[in-house]
Amino acid sequence: MNLSELLGSDRIRAAKWTISEQRLVIEEVLGLVMVDQILRAQESLSREQIEKLLTIASRSQQGEPLAYILGVVYFDGLRLGVTPDVLIPRLDTEILVAVASELMQREDAMQVHDMCTGSGAVALALKSRYPRCEMSASDICRNAIACARTNAVSLKLDVQFTRADLFDGLGMFDLVTANPPYVAWGDPEVEAAVIRYEPEQAVFSVANGLALIEQLLTDALNHLRVGGILCLEHGHRQAHDVHLMASDLGWQAIKTYQDLAGRDRVTRMQKP
Repeated sequence: MNLSELLGSDRIRAAKWTISEQRLVIEEVLGLVMVDQILRAQESLSREQIEKLLTIASRSQQGEPLAYILGVVYFDGLRLGVTPDVLIPRLDTEILVAVASELMQREDAMQVHDMCTGSGAVALALKSRYPRCEMSASDICRNAIACARTNAVSLKLDVQFTRADLFDGLGMFDLVTANPPYVAWGDPEVEAAVIRYEPEQAVFSVANGLALIEQLLTDALNHLRVGGILCLEHGHRQAHDVHLMASDLGWQAIKTYQDLAGRDRVTRMQKP
């Protein structure tokens, strides 16, 4: 059986991969980049290759996220390793990188910290874009920090990762980015795969998903220099509450940005 025949089989089609997902699976399993996937589609596959692709398709059909099956995901052009201990980096979070980049391109030699870093996606993306910045990141999960450090080594990016409960034990920064847990328990919009496979600690928060956000808004004031900026990702229905909490705490120049679907996703604010 060749690649073209296998991809047309019922067992593969049942996985319902997007074109980009299918390309990623083939690249990871067969080592074929997109052009080779076309040019070599008629070459015979070994039994081992066929079984491996069918196994991945079966697991994917059952709802297991492809990123965890393959152990890899692409984020802002970077190839990142992921494990079930970390949230899968998503396209929406690239908006957080873009908002922070607006500030860093003016002065890229900043001290920047990424909170709730998980796989290190945001921190590594920013360091890749702005090598002169002093980049650090933290997470409360020990295994998440291990994953992030592995990614930094693989990408040859100098980011200092620390295990910490929010800002506990951390210093002062010019810019802080954060993608904290912000999904409310029982939210009917949450996909079943997220509930079943992704780490609860990285997804859910109490108080309608706002508890960790409120703590971040409070603590960040003590870890940003005067004029420092906090860029925060949140749920698409939380922008109003985030704006109110930030205003009550004295934050200034509060502005919300939309994701690619036009939904409120990231709010930026400045310490007076």
